[in-house]
Amino acid sequence: MYIPLRIRIERDIITRIYRSLTGTGQIKVSVNQEVAPEDIIGSSNSSAGFRVLNLANLLSVPPSETEKYLQRKVGQRIYKDELLAQKKDFLGRNKIVTSPADGILDYINPKTGELRMSFLPKKEDLPAGVYGIVEVVDEEKGMIIIKTQASLVHGVFGSGKLRDGTLNLIGKKDDFIAKSAFSSQYSGKILVGGSLIFKEAISEAISEGVKGIIVGGINAKDYKGMAGGHLSFPKKLDNDIGISIVCTEGFGSIPMGMDIYEILSAYDGKYISIDGNKAVIYLPSFESKSMSKIKNTSLGPITEALINHESEVTEMKIGLNVRVIGNSYSGEQGKIIAIDKSETVLPSGLKGTLITIETRSRKIQVPVANLEVIL
Repeated sequence: MYIPLRIRIERDIITRIYRSLTGTGQIKVSVNQEVAPEDIIGSSNSSAGFRVLNLANLLSVPPSETEKYLQRKVGQRIYKDELLAQKKDFLGRNKIVTSPADGILDYINPKTGELRMSFLPKKEDLPAGVYGIVEVVDEEKGMIIIKTQASLVHGVFGSGKLRDGTLNLIGKKDDFIAKSAFSSQYSGKILVGGSLIFKEAISEAISEGVKGIIVGGINAKDYKGMAGGHLSFPKKLDNDIGISIVCTEGFGSIPMGMDIYEILSAYDGKYISIDGNKAVIYLPSFESKSMSKIKNTSLGPITEALINHESEVTEMKIGLNVRVIGNSYSGEQGKIIAIDKSETVLPSGLKGTLITIETRSRKIQVPVANLEVIL
């Protein structure tokens, strides 16, 4: 009897990490140079994103009248804490809105009363973020490839290009991520949430400058919107909506697996990389002694090949770590402790072999067709 096998976590392997400038700039390292996490390997001037403010709500006025209360014209520059809009109520009291950052007023929507404000470009230093050896420097693309030691977390699917940033936990593994969870304090961060995120929350995260989100599940309809109407991508992946997202479990509300949640928790506040299109999270080693292993390990030639573990299978046996992928007990993980010798008639009327799994909190029986082995 065989069962699908999917690698979820590869711990402390020698791999390659890509670093890219976010705008035009200068690379400050050369091929074969050894780097440490704090080393600055490049710098660039890049857009800091944008923010959408609902001035109609903030000023308590009809959307169509919002523009007349602006203290700057659309297209003008404004600086943080300067007066953006004000309105006197019938008692003569002022309602004021100040600018959240240095920026330019892009446009105001008269139907919604929303103002879009683009933040001014800023200089960004690009840290290596890892111990490693520079293998490739591409000045034209602003890209550096570093051989390093890292743990790789493989999600089920995702969206968005490779991005780097400091990881922050914003929720428990079974929380919903609401729009209100995001604020300007998370600009440039990669955030770990819980079981489900909706498109409204994703839009808010983009407007606040969040670089990436790692979550258990997402609604299929919302994902298709990010993926250009598709639930799967061709081999050459280039989808990007301005943020990188990795779903670790699947479609719908599914709590993030404890195995992935625990390893991400250990990286809270540390610099990581996330590749949404490949659904891979790179967690670098911060041990200086890893340089010895990096130097003495050879890797194959650099290619654009996408690693795919989903087609692998393994023989069913007691002691394997498995994850439930069916409707009942979905997302639960545990160890196989018993395999029925005969088939059982399931509620659906079909026959199947039941597997007994011991999780952290209980023992459950699940049809073998609803399981995958995890590594």
